[in-house]
Amino acid sequence: MPTAVITGANRGIGLEFTRRYLEAGWRVFAVNRGHSDALRSLADNDRLALVRGELTHPSDLSRIAEHLANETIDLLINNAGIMGTDTFRHDTRQRQGLYDFDREEWRAVFEINLFTPMHLIALLRPRLATGARLVTISSSMGSIAGNEFGGWYAYRASKAAVNSLMKSVALELGESALAVALHPGWVRTDMGGENADIDVQTSVAGMMNVIEGLEAADNGAFIGFDGKRLDY
Repeated sequence: MPTAVITGANRGIGLEFTRRYLEAGWRVFAVNRGHSDALRSLADNDRLALVRGELTHPSDLSRIAEHLANETIDLLINNAGIMGTDTFRHDTRQRQGLYDFDREEWRAVFEINLFTPMHLIALLRPRLATGARLVTISSSMGSIAGNEFGGWYAYRASKAAVNSLMKSVALELGESALAVALHPGWVRTDMGGENADIDVQTSVAGMMNVIEGLEAADNGAFIGFDGKRLDY
């Protein structure tokens, strides 16, 4: 039975990943700072384990890794992330604008969007199955080549950084695992807002197809939910 570890599984994209991988017969470790009612409603499945921890605290991440010490992980999905104080629903404020620099805001965004995936991959490396998939949910807003309207400096920078991280992980692990950054599309979630292009089900179904179809040539790539390669 394959095993997946999914962060930020209490709602939105992470919750949908959890639901679908359970339906596909996987064992799932759902890792969150707190478990939502929607996630708990899945807990009667004996293949689901709920793991609580603050994902920006190194001690909690180490404890999570210890909890998984006897597991063989086939898939790690670094899904947990934040946009910052504002989301697309409040984009008129532009707190992340050029003249609105807030060091603590940037630190908070980088803590969860970059530092947590890096630390978790390092901690779980000894537990990865041969050929394991390492996936970090990124964003097209992290594409430097694709940046056409600026703004959202902290969020963009954190996602560009995590794309670089996944490329380096792919190069270091070589053929022992496949590491990719995935763009979920602009999704109707609490972060994406109600005006986004696609629903959670469409996004996750597409990303699962991409994950299942990954080949050696995809290692280190930045890929959309629709399977298209994105420029860094």
